[in-house]
Amino acid sequence: MRLWKSADPARKAISTIMLASATVVALAGSAQVAHAADAASTATVAWLRDGQVEVRSLNSQDSKFTEQKIPLGSLWKLFVYAYLQDNHIQEAAYTCTNKKDLRENFREKQEKNEDLYCCEPGEQVERDSALARSCAPYFSPARLGVNDKAWKSYWQSRSDASWLQRTAQLQPDTQISVKELLETLNKFSPQARAAARTALLETAVQGYGREAWAQLGTGIRYKTYSWHLPDNSAFGGAAGWLADGTPFWFGARGSSRSTLTTWASALATTLPVPRWIGINNMDNVGDEAHCVDVDFFARYPLREVLSTSAASAPARAGTLSGKYKLQFANGNSLDINSNGSLMLQRSPGMAPQVTGRFAVNDYVARVIDREGDASNIQAARSLAIAARTYLVQNATLDHGCWRIADTTTRQRVSANAPTDAAMAAAWFTDDLILQGANIRYHNDSAGANRMSLKEATRQANQGWNFERILATSYSQASIASFNGKSDCKPLAAAQTWLSKASSKWQKVLSREPGFESPDTPPTVCSLASGNPYSDQKRMRIYVRGWRSLDERITLAHEYLHLALRFHPNGANEDYVEKIARRLIEGST
Repeated sequence: MRLWKSADPARKAISTIMLASATVVALAGSAQVAHAADAASTATVAWLRDGQVEVRSLNSQDSKFTEQKIPLGSLWKLFVYAYLQDNHIQEAAYTCTNKKDLRENFREKQEKNEDLYCCEPGEQVERDSALARSCAPYFSPARLGVNDKAWKSYWQSRSDASWLQRTAQLQPDTQISVKELLETLNKFSPQARAAARTALLETAVQGYGREAWAQLGTGIRYKTYSWHLPDNSAFGGAAGWLADGTPFWFGARGSSRSTLTTWASALATTLPVPRWIGINNMDNVGDEAHCVDVDFFARYPLREVLSTSAASAPARAGTLSGKYKLQFANGNSLDINSNGSLMLQRSPGMAPQVTGRFAVNDYVARVIDREGDASNIQAARSLAIAARTYLVQNATLDHGCWRIADTTTRQRVSANAPTDAAMAAAWFTDDLILQGANIRYHNDSAGANRMSLKEATRQANQGWNFERILATSYSQASIASFNGKSDCKPLAAAQTWLSKASSKWQKVLSREPGFESPDTPPTVCSLASGNPYSDQKRMRIYVRGWRSLDERITLAHEYLHLALRFHPNGANEDYVEKIARRLIEGST
């Protein structure tokens, strides 16, 4: 990452934190979390389930937490967001001023790095993106004209926390307990939580959580925060909800980005497994915005549907709940166990028909069970994103739901309730699709934009994660969300320039020990917010442009982080900056 001429403190924080071992220690009952200044050496995660707060230390065997508090940080914006949502307020977008003004005038000096990247000067940002980008000026109660009386009335019915009774207390340095925070997050209305989850997807895929999301998934949604401790070190993390609505909080020494990057693996194995029961069916999927209607057995007409729990009598029209035997016109039969998501339709003179209405993740899980192997985690996650994309690209919208047939010429869908493993893969990739290619897949035949499921399984068994599998199978596509936001908006002109320029740099760079030209040209993506950076796993560079001298130096800088990734000083910002300037300024 190029922070102009200064070294990136987040990289230093990462190297310091990684010296600690990750040992999990359980504490049940009330939230017992040390003051941030005292607990900064401890990476801690806590969640609320069944009325009990559970705490885990990720890097210490010391379970002696004290009843002290943590700074609210930028999490205050979540509560303003919920207030706006539930009160149906239509506020004006925020127009970004110049960055110098933000540094000098906005009261939250410690959050200035977040404030700087609400949007570019003169541009506007709206509510969802403002939350994902942690845009403090947007959520200023004074700007929004939030009335203290209305604010207090709204939150008194949801929380006893004293810091939520007046807008003046919405300060990053306000001290709160983790228990109060989790209990308040748990009281968000289903509508506010669903809206916040939708907005916060941008945080995971494009924002400060981008290095961690491939390990944490997108079923988990969170707002990041960072705060400076008295010793001038950073303390940061995230808070939000798991897929089933369980509220959680995480904190450790470092910025929000560095802590998530460092502790993503430990978090993924420590956070509780979501309870899939209760979020399978359409009646309980408040966080999902879409439904899917499936016409089952479109190419194989049914002769009869028998209820095995009623002495094999013909099943009555209506909801199918329980065990049934499906008899097909071709003589074959199939035993199913329906959880109430299937409907049997009978019309005089017509063959019986079975349809299903599912939440999107329920549908995706059924495709995984029918088409793939849910026990192979990375291959199942790859198929989940491909199947969800196929649905969006090929289904029709009918009365608010996607409609698609269960057939070999479309996607095959299991009539049985999905397995837990398939549901886990679907929710891990919640809301994600692919953009930029017409997505297909086949059991054993790969091709252009067509993933082979057998090859994906083989790759997963070799240690590939789902992102790498998808990048290889769909080289022209990028991961995006249902709302159309992609994790990479290509800067084609910048990539063309870099391709030509980097070929001229080879002679100079070949003298640098450890230089290794990337096997494939890096993809140059448009940076929406934050500092320019390079992603070594996906071989991508995120920048704002390439036309000015400084933008070209930045682009060269991030390219060098990829090309010198095996160099002993490849992460040294000063060393990389020096070479980048020599390459660009020496060629102009």
